[in-house]
Amino acid sequence: MEIIIELSLCINFIINAFIIRSTALFLKEKSRFWWLSSGIGAGVAVILPLFHIPAFLMILVEVFLSALMVSISFRFKTLKRFGIIYGSFLILTFVFGGGCYAMQEVFGQLPLLCVLAVAGVIYVVVTLIFRARNKARLIESFSFKVKLRSNGKAVEEEGYLDSGNMLYDPITKKPIVLITYDVFCKLYDDINYLSAYLKNVDTSKLCNGHYIKINSVASGSSILVFTADELEIVGENSRHYKNISVGLSFSGFDKALGKRILLHSEFV
Repeated sequence: MEIIIELSLCINFIINAFIIRSTALFLKEKSRFWWLSSGIGAGVAVILPLFHIPAFLMILVEVFLSALMVSISFRFKTLKRFGIIYGSFLILTFVFGGGCYAMQEVFGQLPLLCVLAVAGVIYVVVTLIFRARNKARLIESFSFKVKLRSNGKAVEEEGYLDSGNMLYDPITKKPIVLITYDVFCKLYDDINYLSAYLKNVDTSKLCNGHYIKINSVASGSSILVFTADELEIVGENSRHYKNISVGLSFSGFDKALGKRILLHSEFV
């Protein structure tokens, strides 16, 4: 019996930690003292069934316990923020509890270690979903509609403002905006992919075309750079830039960001 109680205490502690960490990731908050909060929750969950407490009182205790765990694990300055954190905590508690209950409905009563395994799988899935959502939101917050004009043509694309793009053209001393070949070929459709990839482009076909050596976000030891007529960042505060340096990148940043134009950090 002592071993079962200790195992139950340990598993409850881990599951509580899963819920707290998931809540923090969902809200992009930093959890604190999660180990203390998880320990209190686990202790009460193991001890409470030993007492014959009426159902309504059991519910009140669980509500108070959840509020205490949230108060210990998270900082909040307003009652509204507490409500948001508390609501998220309860929803995720139901997600973990519901997942374990669903597995028991299918397979019957599960051993404690199987319950922990189910909770672990739920935690991994929830973490992957929340991280993907947070990444998508971060990308969108730094995404802008961009109009690029060069060679008598114009291209409209979604651009990503990358604080890590610190490339400068050593010849013009201007910041470099990176584009993929998909964007480049809309401006210079007479330059094929193979020539561009192998760096065999006749630079005289481009305005101020030249190659520069780099050791940064673009692949290879050098990239093709040319001067575009204009770049416009469209929005509430539209900005226009004349005679900007543009670099052709084969680094694959479009696959990671979903954007085919990488704006320079100087355009912040």
